[in-house]
Amino acid sequence: MYVLVSQEGGRPQVEIEDSDNLQQLHVEFRGVDDDAATAALGASGVGTVEEDHVWLHIASLRGAGDPKGDWIERFDAMVSYAKSKDLVDAEGVRVRSHIVRN
Repeated sequence: MYVLVSQEGGRPQVEIEDSDNLQQLHVEFRGVDDDAATAALGASGVGTVEEDHVWLHIASLRGAGDPKGDWIERFDAMVSYAKSKDLVDAEGVRVRSHIVRN
């Protein structure tokens, strides 16, 4: 799963991609500068940029998945793993992700 921030139609767009892949989580800035990506993430409600990482809202990520089958269990396992690595905020509502710039 990754969050893609890209330039579409003259303005940055935010999309959650590859939601079935719960082994990897990152944010990709593709063809947008940091300021535009920061504004787009904030406006979308998906996340907040902080230095070289993004705090993603877990609820937004969960909403992008397919609740059929074992997806919810696998998603919860991904979040639990992130908690074990201190990548979830104290409130348990955001997960920290690195940024890939293309």
